[in-house]
Amino acid sequence: MVESGAVSALIELELGSPEKRTTELILGILFHLCSCADGRVEFLRHKGGIAVVTKRIMRVSPAADDRAVMILSLISKFSATSWVVHEMLEVGTVTKLCMLLQLDCAAYLKEKTMEILRSHSDDWLKFPCIDKSVLTRSIWPSRLLVSPNYCW
Repeated sequence: MVESGAVSALIELELGSPEKRTTELILGILFHLCSCADGRVEFLRHKGGIAVVTKRIMRVSPAADDRAVMILSLISKFSATSWVVHEMLEVGTVTKLCMLLQLDCAAYLKEKTMEILRSHSDDWLKFPCIDKSVLTRSIWPSRLLVSPNYCW
């Protein structure tokens, strides 16, 4: 599917703002395609990939949030070049992930979100446009900061 251009086609389809269920299906398929290296390469080749996935967080449904965070997790974990980290900041991914932590969502989703934020926080904190207090509060909640036994 990746070789036939499915990733780009799905992103283009999603850019057309489809119905809720269609978005959920597209994000589900993109997640599976991004599970392999070739899929992630194709996802990142499309200029709108990260942006469209980010935009769908907190706008469609909890199922869409789940798939979007999982896609971003795969990208963040396996394909995080400096360009990708900068793009995630530029299109608002970091902000959306911080906001997602404030919602009432599944614990595993919050943990995955914090994992993404923690993995690149050193890079993101270097940018003057990022609100450092929001990012650090999201990644390291106060209950963890005061615990002397907690080790990252």
